[in-house]
Amino acid sequence: MAFIRQKMEQPPSASIIPGLNSPDELILFAKNKNICLEPLDVSKLTQALGIIMRMEPLQGDESGSLKKNKKTGEWVMTINSLHHPHRQRFTIAHEIGHYLKHSFKNDFFEDQVFFRNGDTNKMETEANKFAAELLMPEPEFRKYISEHSASVSDIAEHFHVSSMAVRVRAKQLGFQGHNL
Repeated sequence: MAFIRQKMEQPPSASIIPGLNSPDELILFAKNKNICLEPLDVSKLTQALGIIMRMEPLQGDESGSLKKNKKTGEWVMTINSLHHPHRQRFTIAHEIGHYLKHSFKNDFFEDQVFFRNGDTNKMETEANKFAAELLMPEPEFRKYISEHSASVSDIAEHFHVSSMAVRVRAKQLGFQGHNL
């Protein structure tokens, strides 16, 4: 997940963009910007939010980062171009979560795969949950299972996420079993 650098404290409910605090609000924002929702085009969403995104090979376990350029004030997201596209999508959604929920507190987030094991801090847990809800909204997740398939691999392919992300989201929503 992220190594975090502290900056000025603001109220916990603050968001860098008023009215965009939840994945549902962000999905509505994307819809209003004519951004593809199924699956959500996180690259265009990042652009619509005014974040500069770079795809670069990163060292070791680094998945991505989000950093505010102190000179320009622009936010720059860097995503590991060596990772699987589904991993990249989750990292992008995770960084968007940091941007909307935590950028009033910090100006640098660096995400590493080995921190995605649950032994993370509150901001990392929130960004992961935000990403899962953004990429696999509950109504669409349940609808896909009831109308198409309960296979983890089918669900992962439909939402363009990893099987692990599907399993975690399924658990959050109360599903059990190898196939849902």
